[in-house]
Amino acid sequence: MADYHRYRWEDIENGILKLVQDILVSNYQPSVVIGISKGGVILASLISDILNVPVDLMQLTHWGFGKAEGQVIIKHRPSLNINGHDVLLIDDVSDTGMTLMTARDELYRLGARNVRTAVLDYKALSSRYVPDYYAYKWTRWVYIIYPWESFEAYKNLNSIDARAVFTRHELVKMQELMGTK
Repeated sequence: MADYHRYRWEDIENGILKLVQDILVSNYQPSVVIGISKGGVILASLISDILNVPVDLMQLTHWGFGKAEGQVIIKHRPSLNINGHDVLLIDDVSDTGMTLMTARDELYRLGARNVRTAVLDYKALSSRYVPDYYAYKWTRWVYIIYPWESFEAYKNLNSIDARAVFTRHELVKMQELMGTK
């Protein structure tokens, strides 16, 4: 069985508060926040509310469930004009670092004056890129399951792992909602 870490919303909120505190202490003042879809968009929206700056998104593909799948492809660029802006680029995790590096480079290509990166989770063993800000640093490899990924995780886990990650009640509810009972 793989090693899993499942976040609750309270953990996410605590991580966001740590990220915002670190950003403020560093005196970085982004004029726009860009979230990488999917998980980074949720975090970017919350952080932009706290920092009171506009938010937009980018969509890049590189990952299937639990594994990298080839080269990073940019599927959607920000709709905001970021030329001359100080950007805070946010994703949920830096696993290999490839998504963050590709997105950061693209934002510079689009004219961003400065780009800093923030993630909830930085996987030090596997990431070739160290984000400017991270809430949690992992020194061992784990599958991370965020609250917004519960259904995706349920669909992709074998039954033994699913029983280790979710409560019996949660499994019953997911089976009912997804019609897999």
